[in-house]
Amino acid sequence: MTTDDLRWLRDRIEIQELLARYCDRLDAHDLDAVAATFTEDARSNYGPGRGGDVVGRAAIRDRIARGQSVFRRTHHQVGHSTITIDGDTATGTAAVLTWHERFNGVRELLALRYVDGYRRVDDTWLISFRRVDVSVVEGFDGTEWNWWQRRSPEYPA
Repeated sequence: MTTDDLRWLRDRIEIQELLARYCDRLDAHDLDAVAATFTEDARSNYGPGRGGDVVGRAAIRDRIARGQSVFRRTHHQVGHSTITIDGDTATGTAAVLTWHERFNGVRELLALRYVDGYRRVDDTWLISFRRVDVSVVEGFDGTEWNWWQRRSPEYPA
C-alpha cells in the first residue's frame, strides 16, 4: 500500500467520523459541537421550509437551533455514503434516516441525504457546504423540502 493510499483511507475515515460526529452531537442537542463541524464560511440549505440558504457557521448554528428547538429528542442514523477526495477538498453524499419526537409526543420520520462539500482546515475535515435532499417524509406537515431527484424508471409498472 502506498503513502497516497494510506492518506486516502485516513481522509475517508475522518470524513465518515465527521458525519457521525455531526449526527451524534445533533441528537445530544450539543449545538456548539454541531456548529464546530462546519467551516467558518460554510453554506447550507436544509430546504425552503427549513431556512433555505444559510451562510456562515454562526448562522448555520442558529438555523439548526431554531429547527431543533421543537423536538424532545431526535435520532439520526447515517447509512451508505460516497466520498470523492481531491487534495484538501472533497465532496460526498450520505443517506440518513432521521426520527424526531416533538414535545407534544408527535413523531416524524425523514429519509434524506446530505449532499456535502468538505474542506481540510488545520488538518481537520469540516463541512463547507451541505444541502439536504429528502426522499421520504412522515410528518412535518406544510414544510417545503429539497426533493431527492430520481430518474424516471425506464419501464414503468
